[in-house]
Amino acid sequence: MLNKDKTFKLKDLAKHTEFTLIIIIVGLFILASVFTENFFSTYNITNLMKQCAIIGVLAVAQTIIISTGGIDISGGAITGLSCMVLALLQRDTNLNVFVTLIIAVIVSVIAGFINGFIIHDFKVPPMIATLGSATIIRGIVKIISKALTVSGLNKGILDMGNLSLFNLIPVLAIIWIAVAIIIFLVLKYTIFGRNLYIIGSGVEVARLSGIKVRKMFYSVYALAGLLYGIAGIMLAARVQSALPTGGEGYDMNAIAAAVIGGASLSGGRGTVSGTLLGTILMVIINNAGVQFGLNTHILEITSGVLIVFAVTMDMLKNRVKKIKILIPIIKTSSLAALAFLLEKQLLKKFVLYIKFIIIIAFIRYYDIIRLQYY
Repeated sequence: MLNKDKTFKLKDLAKHTEFTLIIIIVGLFILASVFTENFFSTYNITNLMKQCAIIGVLAVAQTIIISTGGIDISGGAITGLSCMVLALLQRDTNLNVFVTLIIAVIVSVIAGFINGFIIHDFKVPPMIATLGSATIIRGIVKIISKALTVSGLNKGILDMGNLSLFNLIPVLAIIWIAVAIIIFLVLKYTIFGRNLYIIGSGVEVARLSGIKVRKMFYSVYALAGLLYGIAGIMLAARVQSALPTGGEGYDMNAIAAAVIGGASLSGGRGTVSGTLLGTILMVIINNAGVQFGLNTHILEITSGVLIVFAVTMDMLKNRVKKIKILIPIIKTSSLAALAFLLEKQLLKKFVLYIKFIIIIAFIRYYDIIRLQYY
């Protein structure tokens, strides 16, 4: 009996995306550590965490949006905008460093809010709306920077990109984990998090449940903008400057990490823990590929294949669920048909009776009108 219970628990555990990802990550980590010289070095492990940090924050933002049934292709562009605004303010003004940080984040929140406004109020599909805003923001970044790299960042920002706890855990990685924990708690234990998943299950369902859908859309995309702003500051710290092309490609990696981590593009499902593991897997694949000497273009193809595979598996899961829901309906449909046939005669008589009442009422009403007229 005990063995059966253990087997049952293991089967249940294996069904979780996080469990599968942990097995794959551990396997890749061991392989790369054994068969390459530098993968398990302190420098490379620290570098891995730095690579995970920025994409990881964007991936958490994507998890929030994807859980509502949306998608945001402007994440990398807003991150680049935040990074550029911060660099320009610190280079060209005498504002306090904390004020420049706040302004950079506020700009990102406004950009995210505008996305939410366009998507909800103008009913533009999220992919089209965010694609358009990403193109606009990229143009704005190049205009305000004159398409040049901007340096002159505050020493505190530069140190953020270099400092590590115990000479192993980068400050950037600590920020990423802190953001992930906060969003995890928000999604799991707040009304906002519950409402977010309900919207992902269906906007009309959410509206009928009394959820203020407009407010939720604004809040979700503004919150994503806040996270993009934080990622922009982290990008400035890591690169030690601001590039006019900053953040390019980050949004696709973030979406991939969220989907691989179990977020459903159809909405209603997504976890921060899965996204964290998806981010780590994406980064380890790229890093290990470089250590093995693989062509970078092959690694890009691998990332694309992972995205397609994850989305395909998600679609298949949804189809299986729908079939499981339909099976009992199909089984009971024969009984329903039998009941219908038995009640058919009674139903016919009832309909005839209602028609008779309507006709009588109409005739009476016509008679009354005719008498009044004459």
